[in-house]
Amino acid sequence: MSNEQKQILHRLYWLSVPLIILAIAIIVKLVQIQWLEGPELRAQSEKDVIKNISIEARRGSIFSSDGKLLATNMAAYSIHFDPTTATSEIFDKGIDSLSLGLAKILGQKSSAQWKALLRSSRNQGDRFVTLSASVDHGTLKQLKALPILREGRYKGGFLYNQKNHRKLPLGAIAERTIGFDETYRRTGLEEAYSDELKGTNGSRLAQRISKSYWKPLTDYYSQEPEDGLDLVSTIDSRLQDIANDALLSSLEYYKADHGCVVLMEVSTGKVRAIANLGRNSNGSGYYEKRNYAVWESTEPGSTFKTIALMLALEDGVVDTSTQVNTENGLYTIYGERVEDSNYRNGKGGYGIISLGKAFQESSNTGIVKALYPLYKNNPEQFVDRLYALGMNKPLGIDIKGEGMPKIPHPNDRKAWSGISLPWMMFGYEVSFTPLQILAYYNAIANNGVLVKPQFVERFEKMGSTVKDIQPEILNPSICSKGTLVQLQSLLKNALEKGTGKSLKHDLFQMAGKTGTSQSQYWLGTEGQSYQSSFVGYFPADNPKYSCIVVVQKPDKTIGYYGAKVAGPVFKEVAMAVHRLSPLEWTEPQNTHYAYDSSRRESVEKSLEIKKMPNLRGMRLMDAIELMENNGLKVKLEGFSGKVLRQWPASGESLNAIPTVIIYAG
Repeated sequence: MSNEQKQILHRLYWLSVPLIILAIAIIVKLVQIQWLEGPELRAQSEKDVIKNISIEARRGSIFSSDGKLLATNMAAYSIHFDPTTATSEIFDKGIDSLSLGLAKILGQKSSAQWKALLRSSRNQGDRFVTLSASVDHGTLKQLKALPILREGRYKGGFLYNQKNHRKLPLGAIAERTIGFDETYRRTGLEEAYSDELKGTNGSRLAQRISKSYWKPLTDYYSQEPEDGLDLVSTIDSRLQDIANDALLSSLEYYKADHGCVVLMEVSTGKVRAIANLGRNSNGSGYYEKRNYAVWESTEPGSTFKTIALMLALEDGVVDTSTQVNTENGLYTIYGERVEDSNYRNGKGGYGIISLGKAFQESSNTGIVKALYPLYKNNPEQFVDRLYALGMNKPLGIDIKGEGMPKIPHPNDRKAWSGISLPWMMFGYEVSFTPLQILAYYNAIANNGVLVKPQFVERFEKMGSTVKDIQPEILNPSICSKGTLVQLQSLLKNALEKGTGKSLKHDLFQMAGKTGTSQSQYWLGTEGQSYQSSFVGYFPADNPKYSCIVVVQKPDKTIGYYGAKVAGPVFKEVAMAVHRLSPLEWTEPQNTHYAYDSSRRESVEKSLEIKKMPNLRGMRLMDAIELMENNGLKVKLEGFSGKVLRQWPASGESLNAIPTVIIYAG
């Protein structure tokens, strides 16, 4: 062997050794990957490429008590296309029509541009082309009908994801009470009952085909999603509209900052309407800014006099006939002035009057001069009674964000001063939310039973009731029967003869109390603003509904007294409720009238002048004929016999009456 050959063999030897070592290393690594690391790597690969993806359950809808949809999920879809899925025959045959359809339905690009995009994506092996980030269900159906896409996911490469967005079909009706359950907005019923509404998500096996898109591999779920329950609220959409419109009119007319209205069913505590409106920052209008009725705790002013008087009546230290000298409407305690409204307007006080009259006229001096001396040396007796009623605690309603009541205690040296007790007696130095004040007036209407305000009637699934929400009693008796009768009489007189007499209506009686309180009074005459309120119930006898209206910071130059600003809203709501469901009849209910031809002539004459005739005792069919022949709509309660009751009452104008209601039997 020549030297040259030896050198070649030597080189080959040194070249082959690393190659052999590399080959051995590769074989070892392959064995390691296949047998040792293989199972773990395969599991990781499958996890990265194929996995069970979560399928969102349908969130339950929220309905009004009268069946209107208040909140529901509206689907939006992101649309994608895998151009590599379809066979060449399907793709080439349908691409022109598909491109034309996309241009027509989605726009964004011309048909030529769509065609170029889809062809180039197919040629490059791109398996994920986004056609649209968001379309509605109608557009989705149109896209499903296009060539290639109509072949579906497996033959046509049509891919879409559904995303649900919460919608309020009736707009902003009770928006703050309905609320939200989103990452940065969690309020109202949506938050309080999120567990019931959201349901349980399902899952489905899917393959990753892009960074953010998973393509379902099966048509069935690994785990079926379970839809959430539907919530039927206590809100009546008709009454909600009425309350909202009445409040808005007052806010706009008096150029107020914000306000609220709550209408509640006396026996159950069911909130039938709750409107909260605040002014836009640019002052151009009002919207559901905050849930003031639930959240805003303020000094109530004169509406608290009812509670103060209730405590004194319970203690037996006064009665409504107790005489009090209001003098000229000014009373000074520790250098601080207690004033009556007629002192400020120069009328000079009420002189010596009964305590009942002082309440009726909402005399600050009368209430304080009668009650303060009785508790001056033992203020704990007065305050502890408030605590015993539970007024120092929130109502514990389901909606979060309830404002905390404030009642200072004589043992709290930081909060208590020499004027705390007398000021509390006419509604200052204490704070409550409108809903908290309403709850106690509702208890007076409800024969002393304090019920928790209720916002949910029941939960349903597929239209069937799953759970009824029952009324919750917080206190079976806030006072004795004797005190209750006196309070009911005082509240009726306050509206019939006192500060609320401008709200009186002949059709049925209401009961309630006006409230006018100063806020920011430490800023002096120029800086102070007012809170105008009215709270009460109707009808005055056998009450069905309670209601509170609070208007904050009305323009002082236009008006700020509770009877003028808030009272008319209360009256408008009460009258609207009465029109929808007559509450009390002005005519005797057990009187029957014989029917003859002269009665018919009398009825016809009344209808000619647009006045409601007396139909009592007429045959039902005759009454219906007369009403409908004169262009009136008739709603029947009972379908045979004679007319027992009617609404409107006889003599009432028919000009603004949409429907006559006839009760027969």
